[in-house]
This record gives sequence, C-alpha cells and structure tokens, in this order.
Amino acid sequence: MSTFESVKNDLISVNREISELFTTAQSIPGISAFPFGNWEKAGQIIEEQLNEDILRVAVVGAIKSGKSTFVNAVLEGDYLKRGAGVVTSIVTRVRKGPALKARLIFKTWKDVNAEMEQAMVLFPSLEMNPGEDKFDIRRQKDRDELSQALTSLSGDQLISHDARDVNAMVLSTYLKGYDRVVNVLAWDKATTLKFEGNDFVKHKAYVGDDSLAVYLRDLELQIPARQNLDDNIEIADCQGSDSPNPLHLAMIQDYLLKTHLIIYLLSSRTGVRQADIKFLSMIRKMGLMENIIFIVNCDFNEHEDIEDLKSLLTRIQEEVAVMKPEPEMYAFSALFNLFGTLRTSLSEKDRLRLEYWEGESAMTEFSNRERKRFEADLDKKLTRDRFTLLVKNHVERLSVMAQGLRDWVTINRDILSKDADDARSIAERIKTEQMQMDQVRAMIKDTLTGASQTTKREIEKGINSFLDASFGDVIKDIQAFVRGYSIDTRNNAEDLDGMGFSATLYMVFQEFKHAMDIFMTETINPKLVHFIRQDEKKIDNLLVTVAGTYGAIVNDSFQRYESTLRNLGVDLAGRMSDGDISLNVESLKRTAGLAVPPLVSSLRYTNQIRTEAIVRLGFYNLVKAVKKLFKRTIHDEREGQLAALRDGVRRIKRETERSLVFHLNDYRENLKYQYVFKLVDVASENLYDMLVDRFQAFTIDISDMMDLVGKEHHVKEEAAHVLSALDRSIAGLQGRMSEVKKRMTS
Repeated sequence: MSTFESVKNDLISVNREISELFTTAQSIPGISAFPFGNWEKAGQIIEEQLNEDILRVAVVGAIKSGKSTFVNAVLEGDYLKRGAGVVTSIVTRVRKGPALKARLIFKTWKDVNAEMEQAMVLFPSLEMNPGEDKFDIRRQKDRDELSQALTSLSGDQLISHDARDVNAMVLSTYLKGYDRVVNVLAWDKATTLKFEGNDFVKHKAYVGDDSLAVYLRDLELQIPARQNLDDNIEIADCQGSDSPNPLHLAMIQDYLLKTHLIIYLLSSRTGVRQADIKFLSMIRKMGLMENIIFIVNCDFNEHEDIEDLKSLLTRIQEEVAVMKPEPEMYAFSALFNLFGTLRTSLSEKDRLRLEYWEGESAMTEFSNRERKRFEADLDKKLTRDRFTLLVKNHVERLSVMAQGLRDWVTINRDILSKDADDARSIAERIKTEQMQMDQVRAMIKDTLTGASQTTKREIEKGINSFLDASFGDVIKDIQAFVRGYSIDTRNNAEDLDGMGFSATLYMVFQEFKHAMDIFMTETINPKLVHFIRQDEKKIDNLLVTVAGTYGAIVNDSFQRYESTLRNLGVDLAGRMSDGDISLNVESLKRTAGLAVPPLVSSLRYTNQIRTEAIVRLGFYNLVKAVKKLFKRTIHDEREGQLAALRDGVRRIKRETERSLVFHLNDYRENLKYQYVFKLVDVASENLYDMLVDRFQAFTIDISDMMDLVGKEHHVKEEAAHVLSALDRSIAGLQGRMSEVKKRMTS
C-alpha cells in the first residue's frame, strides 16, 4: 500500500473516532447546547472528499506512440484496445476497482443529429432546404438520402488534406453503426452500458470499431490491477494529438485542464516528430509544462544495439529540452513489459517475439532498469504532490477539530472542579473574551465578503475585456485570421469542371473550416487557458493576503484568551502546533467539483451559405446570358461560377464571425458565473472556516456546565469522568496525527 493510501486510511479512521467523541461529549449529563454541530458536518464532508478526490494522470502523445500499450503495461494486463482507430473521439479513463467493469456512456440522439447536421453543411449531393424538417438519423428516409449522397461522391471529394474527409467519415460511421445502437440511445438523456466480469472484453468492440465508438460520450474502465495503483488515481488514455480531426485535440485540452500529471509518450521508432513539437508548444502555452514527464517507448526491433538506442535517446533529450529544460525522461519498452506480464497467454507469434527480445540482454536490462526508475519516481511524485493537493488541508482541519474539542473539555472540566464563586468568575471573564472574539469574527467575515466582491469585480472586468465580442483580445485575433484567410478561386476552376459548383463550394468550405478549427485549438484555446490561470492566481493572492493578515489577528486573540484562562487557573495544556493557514486553489477546485467550462471548439454553420451562393450563381448566369444575347465578350465561361464561389467564401466568413460572437458571449458568461465567481466564493468560505475554526471552542455557551456546578456530587463526578476519558482519547488521537504529519514531510 502506498504512503498516500495509508495516510488516507489513517485520516478516515481518525475522523470517525473524532465523530464518536462528539457523540460521547453530547452524552454528558446536563449538556443540552453542544457547540460542535458544524464540525460534525465537516467530518462527514472530509471523509467524502478523502474517498472522492481523484488524481488524474493523462497519457498523451501522437498516434501510434504506444499510449494504450503503455497504460496496459502499467495496469499489468491487456485491458485497453491497442491500435484503436483515429476516429474514436473519447478519452478512455481507467480507475482501480474491486472487479473488472466497463462503463460506456452514450451520446443522445439529439447530440448525434446535431453533430451530423454540422457535418452535412454544404455537403455535396445532399440538399437541406430551409423550412424542411431537420435531419433525424432515426428516420429511414433521412438515412437513405444521406447514404445515397455519400455513395455519389467521387474519390476526390472523399479526400481532404491528403486524408479521408473527416465529415464524410463521421457521417458514414454514424450510418454504419446505427442498427447496432438503435435500441441503446435515448433522445435527450445519456444512456449507459456496463460490461462486467467475463463480459468486460466486449467494451473493446465499441472502442475498436469506429462505427460504434462514434456514438460514445465517455468510457470508464474499472480494473483490479496493481496494488500500488491507488483507488483515487485515474489514468486516461487520450486520443492521438495529431488526429486529423482538430476537435479531438480540443477534447484532450479539456481533459488536460483537469489533470495533475501528464505522461508524454515518444516513440523511439520516430523520435520527436513535428506533431510532438506542435503539441508540446501548445502544452507550454497552456502553462502545463511543469506537470509533465516523458517516456520514450522503445521499439527493440528498430535499433541495432544498445549504443544505437542510447544515441537516439540523447538526441531526443536535447530536442525536448528546447521545449522543457531538464526534462524528466525515461526510456523502456511498454510492449516488452506487457508481454512479460502476459507470458502464459501470448499467441505463438508474440511468444517468439518476447523470447527473441529476451535474448538481447543489454537492451532488455537497460529497459528494465529504466522502468523500475520510472515506477519508483512516479510513486514518489504522486505521493508527495497528493499530500499537498488532497491531504494537507484535511489534516489541518482535523487537528483544529481535535484541539478545539480538547480545549472545550479542559475548560468545562476545570469549571466543574471549582466552587460556585470561582466558576462564576471564570464564566464572566470568558464572556468578556468571547465578545471580543465575536467582533474579530464579524470583522473577518465582513472583510472577506468585501474582498470577494472586489475580486469578482476586478476579474469580471478582465474577462469582459478579454472576451469582449467586439473589441476583446480574442475576437481581434480570430477576426485577423478569418479576414486574412484567402482563397484563390482561380485554382478551383478545374474543380468546377470536374465536381460542379456545389461540391467545389463544399471543398472550399471544408478547407476553411479545418484551418479555423486548428487555429482555435492550437492558438486561441492555449491563450484562453493562460488567461484563466492568471485569474486563478489573483484568487490565490487574495487568500494569501487575507490569511496572512487575519491569521496573525486570530493567533493574537488565542494567546490573549489562553493567558486570561491561565490567570484563572485553567491551563490549556497539550496544544498542537496551529500550522499555517493556507489554501490551494487547485485543491479547492477539486474539493468543490469545479471545472473550467469546455473550451471553445467548432463553430456552427447553416446551409443558408449554399442557398445564397446558388442564388448568386443564378444571377451571374443570367448576366452571362444577357452578355451572350448582346454579343458581349465573355472572358471565361466559368466566370459566373467563380464569382458565385467568391461570394460564397465571403458569406462563410461573415457567418463565422457571427457564430463567434455567440460563442464568445456564451463562454464569457459561463466562465464568470459557472467557474470563476464560484471559485471565489468557495475560496472565501474555506478561508473563513479555517480562520474561525480556532474560535469554536472559545465561543461556547458554558451555561450548561455552570448549572452542573450546583448539581449533586455524583452528577458532577459522572460528568468529570466522561470529560477525563475524552481528554485521554483526544490526546491519543493527537499523537497519531503528529505521526501522520511526520510521514507526510519525511
């Protein structure tokens, strides 16, 4: 069991024991006003968070870099489909579980139709006229018409950017898989399929078959693998960063925003490719480079000997260092590790490959050493950082709760041991101190409320400026791209002859849309992420400033209160160190379940573009006919088509800018109200709780204990006995928490 898992279990145990002590305290005879109700609720939340906090590790890299093989090797089993197609538009998430289980979440029919409608915009041989019913894949007529349109396409029309046209590919895969999912999907509610036990392998059919994978929204696997893979770790096998569909890159970006660690795979077969440089540049712009480590996935068959491999690794390290100085890099064969685990179940061909590799002792020994170094460093990294992100605040909160309960026990036990006059004197001084503490608490609350509102206004001003749909930095960059994008329609003259006007317009549109999507994912989204990170730093700075100022005030109040009690003969002995008051924005986000809204990706278009272009074409053809009638010179028989094509391009650009206004306005409001403002509120509330937690035991109503002073001896004796037992139990818990803190820092 890892250090983190052990510490987590210890904290859950301590938390439950503290809860039991609260119950015991409430059982004291004569106690009616128990002051720690908030802490009881806090204890329930702490246990939920300890069990639910997830550390996400993203495995990324270019297509065919061995990501799925690497994850399988880490999990010590062939659980993920290897060599899945590039159409798959999901991130496969893997968690540890008690038994094999695959959970597949499907899109809704509403989602599917919306995606298909966008893929069909300007699609040749398929007319979608305004006023007609929208496309619905569930209708046989719509499927037949789409299938006929796809069949009628020529080879040139099915190729885009030296690859199969993404839209044609998406449409055909949806049609191909329809019959197998027709009874699974619902109209507007995501449905789920589960494959457990022996049926677990059935999930691979959905991942490995593009016509099924296209219907998936999410995929989570639970695997009873590796004892040192903690329950709270999620490993994600991400789509290839060089997928031909830019929207897949946007999905990876969204997941990277949730991750704590990025494992980047490079293949020794190809080294650092242009796709790697582009992706790493994007990660750097997003501000995520500090959380990345590199694996060079070694292909033993590609290297003559160990020296050849080491020479390549030196070159890869130098190339990566340009993007990430002093990169953490490891080199081993994921496939060799996986085959070693699956030795008894390998096919004859794979068994022979494994035996051949094992004969290359220098290569395999090097790979094994690197793998062990990686696993040891990874465990340390995850454990150390997880203490910072997930455990530290819980430990401090439990320490404050235990100390507060012990202070309450000490004060009440000492009051109970006094005579009526001494007890009354203590009570009067305590009330005087409590009034001052209440004033400090109210001042902290007012200050935090004011600071939160000021921070929100400042952040809102920045967001409004950055994402302003008319003059913001983002819109200026995008408008510059759209308006600067040029298409020389003269190059499309032959296309007009071979494919016709409608198909040529579609091809031009797809070239523009593809370039636009790439620009959004590679340029705009990283800028957006960087901007959001800056806002998070502003919130963090607020916390640091307020915590520093009022932490000192709180400590002064404690010291004064303790001094007063000591002068009255009440000694709060055995106090633990209060520790620093600190909040981590990343931890707060995880605790509150906050996530950055999905990044801006594809824009929406309508078939009105084609309608207007066809109208313009008709007009230009009429002009040409008139010229012929009056025997005017016609320089090019295609001049009407070319003019209509230019008008179509202008319309595409106008619609793009109009769509951008909607997207940016919508994203701006979501970013403010669904993320940043909520993060400010959560940060403020957590800071307030941490500051005033220490007041809890000193602002109690001690009237119950004053009443006990005048009770019969046996009643007082019973209450004193319970208080003494509580004190001993709390002292033991505090000792255990001190040990936990030592293990966290060692």
